[in-house]
Amino acid sequence: MSFAKLLGISKQELIEKEAQGILPPAKRNGHEGRYYKPEDVIKYRSLLGIPSPIKSIRKQLFLNFKGGTGKSTLSASYGFRLAQKGIRTLLIDLDPQGHLTQCLGLNNQQYPKTLFNALIEKEDVEKIIIKTDLPTLDVIPSNLNLSPVELSLFSMNSREFRLKKLLATLEKNYELIVMDASPSIGLLNLNAILASNDLLIPVLADFLSYHGLKILFETLSTIEEDFSFVFENIFIFLNRYNDSHRICRRSKKALETHYEKYLLETMIRQDTKIAEATSQGTPIFLFAPSSKGATDIDRLIDEIFGPKGAERV
Repeated sequence: MSFAKLLGISKQELIEKEAQGILPPAKRNGHEGRYYKPEDVIKYRSLLGIPSPIKSIRKQLFLNFKGGTGKSTLSASYGFRLAQKGIRTLLIDLDPQGHLTQCLGLNNQQYPKTLFNALIEKEDVEKIIIKTDLPTLDVIPSNLNLSPVELSLFSMNSREFRLKKLLATLEKNYELIVMDASPSIGLLNLNAILASNDLLIPVLADFLSYHGLKILFETLSTIEEDFSFVFENIFIFLNRYNDSHRICRRSKKALETHYEKYLLETMIRQDTKIAEATSQGTPIFLFAPSSKGATDIDRLIDEIFGPKGAERV
């Protein structure tokens, strides 16, 4: 996607506003022509008076009790894209396997400190946060050092709300916090649920995913009873969808029948470019920005934060 589209305007509008002196002229690099730096998005949005699509800080959780739904891959590219759009974003890897960390091209062995150090050992969380090459994107990485967190949380006071309290100290620095959870229910994921505004659930178009949704919603019902907690928004969306497959169409129909209230129109179509990007540790928007996967994630963001979703978030 071009710089102009990141701003939400056309390329012609961008050139005209530069010519009028409303915006500073694009940088030039020899034969490569016009270019912009990542930090220019925030500056240009401010000069154009374009408000952030996020009215107040959002804490969003990617969760599904069924593994293999592409949750980590999608949360990495989703958060990366919003940061590209000038949204001050923090990505948090809640899975000791560190898949989100790897999807961003970060060597999780190079960063030994995880959320465990902040939640349990009470280290300064600012010292655990990794700054990326994108000025608007920070990461709390994960690796196997996070594994003891469940046992350690068990013996702590207010153990279900430790993460919520920690994130409250970071709210001034970010507009969006995106968390990628492991496919399980435990104390850390319970913490993440109770700390979040929105739940994003990627599902595959198969009946195992459908069964996983049933278990997840039963768990959420129990959490509502025990903690009087409900998400402000729940977004379900299909991943790796292929309309030519009969099983995909049947599964989609079942979701529309039973989860219509939460099901988004946007579907992430089956795209090998996403898998290739993941294997390279690169968000899809850097690896193949014109691919079906990149286009669909943009549509997902627009549906959640655009005009249709504005009243929700």
